Amino acid sequence: MPRSKDHYPTRKQLEPYKLSMSLAKRRIILIADAAVERFKSALDSGRVIDVTSPDLLSTLIKRDADLIVIDLSLGKQLDDYGEVLASFSHIPLLGLGDESDAWYQLAGNAHVEGQIDLSASDEALRSTAEALVDRGRFLRGGTDLIGRSPAMQRLRERILMIASTPVSTVLLTGESGAGKDRVAEALHRYSTRSNQPFKPINCAAIPENLLENELFGHEKGAFTDAKERYQGIFEQAQGGTVFLDEIGEMAPVAQVRLLRVLEERKVTRIGGDAAIPVDVRILAATNRDLQEAVAQREFRLDLYHRLKVVELNIPPLRKRNEDIPDLVAHFVEELTQGKRSRFTDFSPSARDILEDYTWPGNVRELRNLVEHLVFLAPRALVEPEDLLPQLEHPPSTQRNLPVPTNKSPDQSERELIYFALLDLKREVAELRGRLNQFMDGQEPVVQSETTQAVFPIEKHEVNAAKDEEPRAIEPLLSLRDLEKDAIIDALTRVGNNRRKTADILGISARTLYRKLKEYGIE
Repeated sequence: MPRSKDHYPTRKQLEPYKLSMSLAKRRIILIADAAVERFKSALDSGRVIDVTSPDLLSTLIKRDADLIVIDLSLGKQLDDYGEVLASFSHIPLLGLGDESDAWYQLAGNAHVEGQIDLSASDEALRSTAEALVDRGRFLRGGTDLIGRSPAMQRLRERILMIASTPVSTVLLTGESGAGKDRVAEALHRYSTRSNQPFKPINCAAIPENLLENELFGHEKGAFTDAKERYQGIFEQAQGGTVFLDEIGEMAPVAQVRLLRVLEERKVTRIGGDAAIPVDVRILAATNRDLQEAVAQREFRLDLYHRLKVVELNIPPLRKRNEDIPDLVAHFVEELTQGKRSRFTDFSPSARDILEDYTWPGNVRELRNLVEHLVFLAPRALVEPEDLLPQLEHPPSTQRNLPVPTNKSPDQSERELIYFALLDLKREVAELRGRLNQFMDGQEPVVQSETTQAVFPIEKHEVNAAKDEEPRAIEPLLSLRDLEKDAIIDALTRVGNNRRKTADILGISARTLYRKLKEYGIE
């Protein structure tokens, strides 16, 4: 049964992905007395809703609030509001006032916290509100690192936690294309260093003899072309963040110098003697197993331990395939905005393939595929035949005897019985063909080694068959009929869920789609 069209978010549901939205378009709930009415004017927003009763608060929050602002001087009323807020910890909470005890009591009800004194300037109020709204949207998966899976939710929470700490070194691990660069940007964006430079560098893309120069800089005259002093990445990022991508590919000499920087927090330019203090957070990313690289003497053990103060692992897309619809919708919206394209949607069968695919290239592969199909697909509604040729490793159509793994005993038993029956019926059909040939006096055509082994026919049996009175051979179901019946039965058992049907039959989604089309099964 095809999935409903609202399985993928609509354009209206994609509103959180539009990062250019101003604060004036956010929905803010204000819990305060008349003394802080200036908060509304400070935000210059018509979307601020003043709440005077806890009874209305829950209803308003359910209408997709972006920020809750509460007056900390409300006294005993805070307890009533706090009970409601405890059920909506995903909404950022901003406290107005300097009542610390009241704030600490409320802060446990919000993932994203903030507090500002009533004497703060309008600009301070606006910037604080904007920051909290942005962090709240990020936490709910509405901005970078899109996805509502538990794995992504945990990752975003960890990013916000680490970003707010003074931890100076973070190691990002994960497969190529999983989004390590996006994680690095988020760690910088939500840190206290966000107003300072973010300097990324790919250690694998720069030749060994130039990497040290890019990282540490050089003095005038340090080498032939050094006509003036050059500040390296570490100096350029002073007060901010340095992102060392593909750290596992760094040359051994550069590793030694990087270790010294991590330990001393000082850099020495090439050709120079002075050690220059640097204050930066260092983010390093790799898709290699650094422990294995250490064992192979390709990476320094002391550097590995120095980098791994905090480690963040980015889950591959195949372990969070429930995020694929949101990612696809986001990419489509991003790619088609202001551009001409006849693309309208993916068919239900194409969506099944997208969500069943293993995505060896992760999010990067998914985005590239969507971009190709949005502009180059032969039709507006993308079908599996448009999709499959573009996959890096298309699903295999080869069927083997299934081995029960991570399946219930009943499911495994059904699979084994089904395939045994298919093989038996195939052998019977081949035997019938050979027997008919013998009856007509033809030389038998060996259909398969399996048939010959399981059903050997001796010459005397053939002669006896010739001497007997011809009798009608009871018609047998063809393999096509048997296979069609098995597919229909499996679909019925799982309520027409195609993914579960493919799992039960032990075939890929691609093969199932082809069979449904071949047999005219709706």
